[in-house]
Amino acid sequence: MKHNCLGPWPARLLLALTVGCPAYAQPSLTVYGELDLAVDRTHKEEGDVQGTVFGQAGSIPLPNAVASPEQYRTRVVSSLATSSVLGLTGREPLGGGYAARFQIESSVQGDLGGAGNDGRFFNRSAWVGLDTPYGEVRLGRQSSPMLAALYLVNIGPLGASSVMAAGLLTNNLQMYQDNQVRYVLRRGPWLAVLTASPNAGVGSRISAARSLPGPTTPGATDDTGQVLGGGSAGAESPDGRGRTRGATAGYVTDPLTVLLAYHRNRFGVPLGLASATGEFVPLFHLHSFGGVMLAARYVLPAGGPTLALTLHRGHFHEAGSVDPKIRTWALGLKQAVGPTELTLQLMDSRFTNFTGGRDRGVVLGVDYLLSKRTALYARAGSLQDRRGRPTQASASPVTLAGGPTTLLVPLGTYEFPSFAGAGPHVGARTSIIAIGLRHLF
Repeated sequence: MKHNCLGPWPARLLLALTVGCPAYAQPSLTVYGELDLAVDRTHKEEGDVQGTVFGQAGSIPLPNAVASPEQYRTRVVSSLATSSVLGLTGREPLGGGYAARFQIESSVQGDLGGAGNDGRFFNRSAWVGLDTPYGEVRLGRQSSPMLAALYLVNIGPLGASSVMAAGLLTNNLQMYQDNQVRYVLRRGPWLAVLTASPNAGVGSRISAARSLPGPTTPGATDDTGQVLGGGSAGAESPDGRGRTRGATAGYVTDPLTVLLAYHRNRFGVPLGLASATGEFVPLFHLHSFGGVMLAARYVLPAGGPTLALTLHRGHFHEAGSVDPKIRTWALGLKQAVGPTELTLQLMDSRFTNFTGGRDRGVVLGVDYLLSKRTALYARAGSLQDRRGRPTQASASPVTLAGGPTTLLVPLGTYEFPSFAGAGPHVGARTSIIAIGLRHLF
């Protein structure tokens, strides 16, 4: 919807807090958002952490029932089917095929009233750009080219139950990036995106620590480090950490979309485990990460289903000989039956070396469209972790096990735990049943 400074008081208040009402106000400003909240029931089976660092308290081994216990929870959760967001965007025509644009967007935790993405307010987008006859240039925090490709092929919006994003989540910089310079060129059905960043979000140390401490994660400090893409991780430094480049190119039409996406970022920092007492145990000294994804979507004619497929490969390069490699595929299917949409998502993600751990997921969805903006939905899904073989880290005598979806969360490269924080224990299964409501405005 479009608002000006004479609109209703909630809009006036929002504009006053964000852009004000000066004499040179934006001629066209859109305030938009979406809220998604659900009630769910989750079951996490008892994990198998014997022989790993997760099964110890100091040097004392703990039984699985203590270190990785079975859990049942009933929760109110945000962003399960789609991301809850609040944003503003504007465009000013300049003539001659030129236009100025901007967007600021924040993820919203509707259950607690907070901000997502490590507590930053405009955590999803904060950019200004210039449209020209020769393409578009944007500067600021934005989605990665790989995430843009996933949005274009996915069977629906991305939320915490969307296992289609599993390949991207192995490295949080494949989702959103700080300090990004972006060039977009569209010619008919053809699309090309090129990006670069001096630091997309790599701090001096990588761990699971967050800006605000959580039940299982400490607060981020210089000693503990912080999650990849964390709140202050994008500060540029002379050592060149976080230097990132990416690209997406392909063919985009209504019935068929095929895209190839590339990502590479420099680390040059240690990755390790952060304790609640502020200690940091280095596990690897990371050099870089490279990832590539093939993504496709096809809509069958005459009201047929929508099919989506992603194939992703990622490779962490580190100072030792481990160099974890990850291979992920995901498949999505959507069929509309009147106002009802039925969806199926399948995912398989595995280390092809390292622990050899593997994760498999399945999610069934039903969305009933009450209007163009409002939907009731249900989700049922499960994730199974196969822990693989216990493997020692290269920088410390610490033993690890698990598949990518499970293991990379406590290591800090994977910020968003599956199923809104109810991802599986090592070597176990987690399941979820949810009923929710989402509204677009």
